[in-house]
Amino acid sequence: MASDSSKSDLESPESPEIVSGPSGTPLSTHLAFVTVLIAVWAIVLESTAVNVALPFIAADFDVSAATATWIVGMSQFIIVALLLPMASLGETVGYRRLFLSGMLLFSIASVGCILAPSFNALVAARAFQAVGTAATMSLSFAMARTIYADKNLGAAIGILATAVAIASSGGPAIAGFLLEFSGWRGVFGLMLVCSALGFVGGSFLLPPNKPSDRRFDIKNSVLVALTLACVLYVLNGFANDWSLWSIMAAAGASVLGFIVLTRTSRGKEGAVFPLDLLALPVFSLSVIASVCAFSAQFLGFVLLPFYLLLGVGFSPVEMALVLSVWPASTAILAPILGWASDRIPAGPLGAAGLLIFAIGFFLLAAMPEDVTTLGIAARLAVCGIGFAAFQTPNNRLVMLSAPRDRSGAASGMISLARQFGRALGTAIAAFTLASIPASGALSAMNIAGILALAGALATVVRAVALRDRKGSTE
Repeated sequence: MASDSSKSDLESPESPEIVSGPSGTPLSTHLAFVTVLIAVWAIVLESTAVNVALPFIAADFDVSAATATWIVGMSQFIIVALLLPMASLGETVGYRRLFLSGMLLFSIASVGCILAPSFNALVAARAFQAVGTAATMSLSFAMARTIYADKNLGAAIGILATAVAIASSGGPAIAGFLLEFSGWRGVFGLMLVCSALGFVGGSFLLPPNKPSDRRFDIKNSVLVALTLACVLYVLNGFANDWSLWSIMAAAGASVLGFIVLTRTSRGKEGAVFPLDLLALPVFSLSVIASVCAFSAQFLGFVLLPFYLLLGVGFSPVEMALVLSVWPASTAILAPILGWASDRIPAGPLGAAGLLIFAIGFFLLAAMPEDVTTLGIAARLAVCGIGFAAFQTPNNRLVMLSAPRDRSGAASGMISLARQFGRALGTAIAAFTLASIPASGALSAMNIAGILALAGALATVVRAVALRDRKGSTE
């Protein structure tokens, strides 16, 4: 359970500064954070640019498109399975040590991807790259909390959100440029440059934290990994029309896994499956809201291109330019809202953000047939603004609702919520495309709006929990 000191951090902008930087100077503090941003860029490129390169990889190795997608699917399974075990390992050995180890492994695996002589060799290199991604991704927010004082954490998370939004929107374009002039291996070359810079810079600048005295629980780590992989299999199975029997088997295994994890984690300090944190209403409701928000976001990301290409008749370039309004809006506002989240309670700000997010989706669903390009862009901007207003204060609250020595687990849960939201949104999109014409996919934006409203409801309940918690301590 959270300590009293961690409770006082939740909504107080006056929390005492605990870490000012690796050498105590503001410049070194900011430079340390830059190395985290560079590492995050490598990770986001891994998840966005590779998708664009898949057709070229398939052609180069003479494999089918379906086979080539295994490069992405396999990586996603590994990342989801290892996020929480890596977060727990980071608490045991130190965030800095595991974060840098993840970057080093990512860099070495990127070299393997560049030099891969066959498709199977590329898959193997991508598997190791995914392990490095899981280690780095699970601890990115924990490193931000280690670098900056809690009172400045919102601003740092806002900048992280901006970096992710810029990389997400610019990744496909950068990949397209590299594919044009250097082939698909150039995409992995850019990942190598970013990860190597993150590793070298981090080795000199990132501050250490005191590891916990707990031993790493290998048994429960394996169980967590298998259980989460089974849940992801279920979501992907429904989305890709896999065998019903295999989906049912995976669903049963995941339920059994969660039952066992609940029993073995209850009352256990620092458990790999963070039941101690999930028992905190503020923490669990924030995670639920995050899953809802990311599900809505990825539902939009998957379906809107079909509508713009087949429904409106945009060219691929026109589609890319219009869709870039969404992440651009998030990137512009995230730092400002991050600064605000250090001064404004997360409950009202997050609820307002998700309400705006939902309104954006409902406006998209209600677009007339003769809607202008500017009208579409304006609606996408509303979605980007709403998501930015929610994401940064929500992630800040997730981190501060956990004791400092559980920052790794909290950071891992933030990344896990994003991955499962992505999988759920993609599964809903696949159902939609299977039941209605692709040109009519816009109607599913109502589903995204409902998901956003569900997240808003979770933030309202969370605000009540925070108020009651504050009242009980007075």
